Amino acid sequence: MKMIKSVVRPEKADEVLNDLADAGFISATRYSVLGRGKQRGLKLGDVYYDEIPKETIVLVVEDEDEKAVIDIVQKVCRSGSEGSFGDGKIFVLPVEKAVTVSSGVEML
Repeated sequence: MKMIKSVVRPEKADEVLNDLADAGFISATRYSVLGRGKQRGLKLGDVYYDEIPKETIVLVVEDEDEKAVIDIVQKVCRSGSEGSFGDGKIFVLPVEKAVTVSSGVEML
């Protein structure tokens, strides 16, 4: 299994979750975060924003579904054909085990 953590623009989070659900990936966790990328924030006029609001979407999928999830997130979040700074980042991590709290059932 894989854990996929996607950090996306806040205005794209609902569309990502809807497209994932339409593709059969219903279970997800979403939370608001602040952060910055290589550009170290954003400067608009005289105002410097050190941390930019983002949304993180986390889901765990079977190994064979990794590419499908990544493709959905990229399709929704990439600005234009080439993308731009701030479009987001996707992290893929291995999952050794998952345990359902209520039943104690282990998956993997």
